[in-house]
Amino acid sequence: MKTTVRTALFVLPFALLFLGIRWLGKGDAERWRERVALQCPGACVVVDEKDLLVIAADAADARAVAAEVRDFRRVLVDRYKDLLGAPRFARMVVVVFPDAESVQAYAGKSARVDRGTSGKLHGYTDPLFGAVFVPRDAIETLRHETVHWVMETARGVGSPQYSPWLSEGLAQLFETFDPLSPQPPTPGPTGVRFIDVDRLVGIEDHAGFMGPLVHRNYAEALLLCGFLFETRPKELLQYMDAERRSDEARPLAFRKIFRSDEDAFRRDLAEYLEKLS
Repeated sequence: MKTTVRTALFVLPFALLFLGIRWLGKGDAERWRERVALQCPGACVVVDEKDLLVIAADAADARAVAAEVRDFRRVLVDRYKDLLGAPRFARMVVVVFPDAESVQAYAGKSARVDRGTSGKLHGYTDPLFGAVFVPRDAIETLRHETVHWVMETARGVGSPQYSPWLSEGLAQLFETFDPLSPQPPTPGPTGVRFIDVDRLVGIEDHAGFMGPLVHRNYAEALLLCGFLFETRPKELLQYMDAERRSDEARPLAFRKIFRSDEDAFRRDLAEYLEKLS
């Protein structure tokens, strides 16, 4: 018995070393394919480029993703780096799952996904690995997740999360604009004439943001980010820096930066919403 144990203890490190070398030798693309194989049957590496890796079961899906991401991500980084940040990763990984349920199943293995999120995931970003996950029937969410990818991977590991209104508002704002257009992003016409700014900014986490008022929260977050982007760009940059430094007292920081002149803030916001309605 002792001999068997000694043999096992002697062999185990070499076996682990062999498996590790074999794992590394497969390359990043193959490791990703194996990592998602359970939730994405038939997954294969379709696009393997220096700055983009796309894994999908369908080649047409992968090519569509690659075409969508290339210019859009480049413009985000080149034109809006001061606001959104410069990504830490040189290569973006995109995995196209067969459906939203598969994305949810894979996301459930990641501690980085908010357990309070309700409903189906239509895509999510894991900044730790620089990867984006979308279902094939909702590839239109790819731009939204690409904005998250740029913002989240621009920060160091362990940095505080952005306030949900800011993160989701900017993702919505930038997902709708044409990257080939010289015009900056702007929300389209809406019927919203009032934003409860204090309520929205006071939501501390994504679990609260994704609660019963989720649709209202998304609409107000988009409009608030569009308003700040258009009318107070310097202050928005200042606030983004504050968000990246700390997650403490963010509503107070918002009030200090944007609302030193409360009357002007309310007037300008009302005019902005009226223009879009």
